[in-house]
Amino acid sequence: MATIKEIAKIVGVSPTTVSNVIHGRRNKVSAKNYKKVKRALEENNYVSNMGGWLLGRHGSRIIGVILNYSRRSEINVVSDPFYNQLIGFLEEQIRNKGFFMMLYTSASVPESMKFVTAWDIEGLIILGALPEDAKEFIQQAKKPLAFIDAYVDAKSINKSFINIGLDDYRGGYEITKYLISLGHRNIGFCADGKKLIGVDQQRFLGFKQALKEAGIEFDDRYFFGLDYRMANRHKELIDLLNDKLPNLTALVFTSDFLAIDAINVFLDHGIKVPDDVSITGFDHNIFSKLFRPRLTTVEQNIRKKAELAVNCLMQCINRKENEMIDQKLDVKLIIGESTTEK
Repeated sequence: MATIKEIAKIVGVSPTTVSNVIHGRRNKVSAKNYKKVKRALEENNYVSNMGGWLLGRHGSRIIGVILNYSRRSEINVVSDPFYNQLIGFLEEQIRNKGFFMMLYTSASVPESMKFVTAWDIEGLIILGALPEDAKEFIQQAKKPLAFIDAYVDAKSINKSFINIGLDDYRGGYEITKYLISLGHRNIGFCADGKKLIGVDQQRFLGFKQALKEAGIEFDDRYFFGLDYRMANRHKELIDLLNDKLPNLTALVFTSDFLAIDAINVFLDHGIKVPDDVSITGFDHNIFSKLFRPRLTTVEQNIRKKAELAVNCLMQCINRKENEMIDQKLDVKLIIGESTTEK
């Protein structure tokens, strides 16, 4: 592998010029030399020494992405297709900006902050933070900070931060309104866990508002908080179909992952969708597009979430100051084959 000195000798420039090209300092190199050095670097398969870069105090160019899982005693990062896609899009956007992504899963804010300090992270993107964790991140972080899908009261915090989310309330409202338009009145709500927080809470509030406007009183017995562990969740779904399902004609799930899992469990026990029960999801991820029957769901633009989060974070990094940005993306109803008229 060629060194900086060897590349400089090949092109006929100083090692400093080669270093400036490697680190993207176009204002310090003529356009002609910049092009010549870039070509030489590519032809000689030059790989930058990241350790030397850090020691040279040019900045780590590392963006930390933290998957916060305070609600979980165990988690597989790639088991949820939503996070799988989101992390992929974030890496793509970060790489396109000339930075590097470092993924870290953590169950505590102090642990996450140690990670940020140890690696000289230049910016931070937090996924899945609970409101109390988000507040702690904002208070402790000394670097630009962006959340995706956080619900935190900005008025109670005297610091700026970025939050890119979705109109989850509208999504829950629209999908429920659609079921009501099909004639359904006995509708259950299935969430990720028994304690509603953040996105699931907003989707549930939208769900209840649609019922209220239709003059339908929600029965608390038809709220189902499902366990994240598959074996426990499947037992809960079997109990649901044996006990409550005979009284229900439709179920609203807070994710495509949960909806598709439930459809398979029901099918194994002789319950057909949508003939016996209509089912809806949320996300419109790759699973919902491949699954049959095609899922009626709420689409969110995951790529757009990643793009906005990275772009806003880069603005803060370049300006060396935090900005208050709280943006919610629109939702879109996707009509599939998992729902039918009552």
